[in-house]
Amino acid sequence: MLHCSWSHYIPSKCKYLAVLDLSGLPIETISHSIGELFNLKYLCLNDTNVKSLPKTVSRLQNLETLSLKRTQLIAFPPGFAKLKKLRHVHVWKLLDNAQSSFSQSLGVRTTDGLCNLKELQTLDEVQANEQFVSRMGDLAQLRSLYISEVRSKYCSQLCSSTSKMQHLIRLHVKASNHGEVLRLESLSLHSQLQTLELTGQLSGGVLQSPFFSAHTNTLVRLSLCWCNFAENPMPHLSKLSNLTSLRLRMAYTGQQLGFDAGWFPKLKGMALIDMACVRRICIEEGALISLEYLNIGGLGELAGVPDGIEFLRSIREVHFGTMHPDFSANLQESARIRRLKHIPVMYRR
Repeated sequence: MLHCSWSHYIPSKCKYLAVLDLSGLPIETISHSIGELFNLKYLCLNDTNVKSLPKTVSRLQNLETLSLKRTQLIAFPPGFAKLKKLRHVHVWKLLDNAQSSFSQSLGVRTTDGLCNLKELQTLDEVQANEQFVSRMGDLAQLRSLYISEVRSKYCSQLCSSTSKMQHLIRLHVKASNHGEVLRLESLSLHSQLQTLELTGQLSGGVLQSPFFSAHTNTLVRLSLCWCNFAENPMPHLSKLSNLTSLRLRMAYTGQQLGFDAGWFPKLKGMALIDMACVRRICIEEGALISLEYLNIGGLGELAGVPDGIEFLRSIREVHFGTMHPDFSANLQESARIRRLKHIPVMYRR
């Protein structure tokens, strides 16, 4: 592959550029002359090989959006906190192309003064440390926050800081490793929150905490990964009556998942992934009445299709991944007796 500098793609007389999108190009370095683009508001370097930004980036005083998704960058340049107009920062390194491991991505390290960027609305993905967690409540305009490398000892302060973010719509909290416990019982967010993603083991009282009862009507997207609940989480999650998307991955160590009548009336998409002990899934008539997309995979003990799958009258597409060795034969039998005739599209991997 050809690797070259950004200047190969930029005419020398483009100092008045407001938008610069070089995503997907074979770029490894960014010239110091980028600081001359004083009018730049949007800079996108997604899917490049950029490892660092020059300190002259701090001259881009009109910059509002900086996006370096799936790059090699893991640290902000010196003077980054001078970019007072920044609103949206997307910076993370992809570690696992298959996105199947706990460490799928690596966020950017924080820098001095980051919490002084009062206009920030999006910060995705940033590595936690004690100082940043204690001050991130100053980012009062944040709408979307993805914070990773979170340790148990940070959790109390994290809950306190996020409670100050009155405009937060999306929150993703990821533990430093799959053994680190996220103690989020005191999580208290304003009612605008729509999307919550928690990655890592959760302490026992999280699902019973006031947070979930306070967001029964507002939360629409929920992802719980590597939580490994011993107790079936569904009775608690079913109270979130406005959920439209639910993703559970390595979230439960029990043997049976059940969906009672009336549960999840607005749910459109559900993924049940990598729960190795689940042997049976039961769906009562009247449950999941709006479900359109179902993805089930990595359930090595599940030998048959979910009981009650014939009740899912809104279903449009079903994906079945790796299952018990007997699953394929039982799937064929279910198709033969026409239990699956109402499913327009079905995939078996």
